Amino acid sequence: MDVKQADQILEKEIKTLIETQAEGEYWDFKREWYSDNIDLLHDIICMANSMANRDCYIIIGVEDQSYQIVGVKEQNRKNQQNIINLLHQKPRWAGGYIPEVYVKTIEISECQIDVIIIKQSNNTPFYLTASYPSPKGKLSAGAIYTRKGDTNTPKNETADLYDTELLWKRRFGLLYSPSQRAMYYLEDIENWEFVDQEKSREGTESYSFFYYKPDPDYTIYIIYGKEELSNDDYVPPKDVNDKNVAECYFYIFAFCNVSYHTDFSNDLEVVLYYKNIPLFSSSVECIDEGRTKIIPPAYWNDAYYIKNTMKFLFFKFVFNKMGENFSSEAQDMLLRVIPVYKSEEEYRAFTDYIKEKGFSLERIGEKKISGEALERLNSIEIFGYPSYGKPGEIDSISSVLRTRKDMVINFANPENPYFARITKYLQRGRMLVEWLEEWRKNCDNESVDFLDLK
Repeated sequence: MDVKQADQILEKEIKTLIETQAEGEYWDFKREWYSDNIDLLHDIICMANSMANRDCYIIIGVEDQSYQIVGVKEQNRKNQQNIINLLHQKPRWAGGYIPEVYVKTIEISECQIDVIIIKQSNNTPFYLTASYPSPKGKLSAGAIYTRKGDTNTPKNETADLYDTELLWKRRFGLLYSPSQRAMYYLEDIENWEFVDQEKSREGTESYSFFYYKPDPDYTIYIIYGKEELSNDDYVPPKDVNDKNVAECYFYIFAFCNVSYHTDFSNDLEVVLYYKNIPLFSSSVECIDEGRTKIIPPAYWNDAYYIKNTMKFLFFKFVFNKMGENFSSEAQDMLLRVIPVYKSEEEYRAFTDYIKEKGFSLERIGEKKISGEALERLNSIEIFGYPSYGKPGEIDSISSVLRTRKDMVINFANPENPYFARITKYLQRGRMLVEWLEEWRKNCDNESVDFLDLK
């Protein structure tokens, strides 16, 4: 989805809201921009704490009584940076949580309309820890302001107990399904407790597992020696330089320790349970004598993760709770060649964009990359490692990699027959990571948000 499409979607939704001839739980109309910052700040807080639990809109340039489109005037007009500055400079926010806000200008009936977009968040309730005074009143420290129906909590009041409780429940993940709560809990990594070698749920085998201390109904079982797909010709790889590893697991060769600890296995599995219900499972790739464990991307030929999905949350969880020495370095080195998208929408938008620039997601060698994509690919340098097999050199190269965050080295055995192809995949992965970062900056400059576009 490009900038034009994003604008069209927003414009269509705002038109629909204007046609309702009413204000609602997640939208409000203003004839003109705010003359006092306290009113603007109050409305943003109310929308951020809205019971609607979705993106909210303050639509400026529309009469709030007749709903006639009048267009926005320049007096007191603010852009996105002005509002960000307002939110960050003076108010003191509880827990450091600040509403995420964007400003978009659209055109309807030949009139410009400014739309303040307040992003949905689970960090509710948003409130101030110090009062915010103004000649027009004040926002009180500790007061919870929300929006219920088409009405905001007055500045001199606070939300009722029931609404306040709902906002806190949203923060703690208590309003959601077991899967949604599990994703929230996985981010709370420190509250998972490890239990070693207890009887399985069936009582027949011994498994190690984690349980979530605030809610022990959530457990993560570690299953060793999972069965492979029945294929008489398949021999599970035991070495990173095995032919069955190569390009399929190209990203592990970005980690320095595989240059001398060449063991590999993928017969480990993790399963997340809510009570007796399995919510998620994944194989785990083990390298570096088992010290580094990786939840693999869904597709090896198009390796990526999506932020705030079960797979990526498990990726981080496994590194933090099941990894040992050098695990954090491994995570950093892998993510130099595996892009992490904010959402499925961002993944599709970026993929469409780079395809127009000549990129192909086919296997390398099957369909040629061309145009700008080829130029970018050829500009990416993947370094070799002349000290392969020499553990004594690892500290030195690790120090270099910690300093050079853009540097990627192929740590495969130089005699690996797939060495050149592994290098190509590392090169492609690094190109995508760099290109995605650049593309995001360009989108940010155009005030486009791909987090929740439908």
